[in-house]
Amino acid sequence: MQIRGKILSISCNVAEVCIIRENTACESCSACPKKMGIRDIITVAAINGIRIGQEVVLRETRNWFIKNKIVVALLAFVLGIILTELISTIVSFGAYRTEFDLLGGGLITIIIMMVLRIKRPRYLFKIALAEGGKD
Repeated sequence: MQIRGKILSISCNVAEVCIIRENTACESCSACPKKMGIRDIITVAAINGIRIGQEVVLRETRNWFIKNKIVVALLAFVLGIILTELISTIVSFGAYRTEFDLLGGGLITIIIMMVLRIKRPRYLFKIALAEGGKD
């Protein structure tokens, strides 16, 4: 998903970008906070060479794994059960218990969800393309 925006401010490694609505009549970003409210201003990671007032194209930073957490959790649970079954065939526990399978599936699911939580992007959008702006 790509969104057009105009840079309002830059500080350190963070830029505030006002989203330009494609279906408005004026497409003027200077009036955006007045007519659309503060919620249309987002923060993104700044890149070198951008200036205030420059139009940029924003791209989403979330990947497939983060978008589909439920599918990843189900796959992790099934993978955990399969790994537990493989370990139980190699190492003899003395008795077969289904609780071991559920425990293995649950542990792998928790580990995968923690990794997804740690690896999530800091900002929802990143600057993909910087277009010319007015000085």
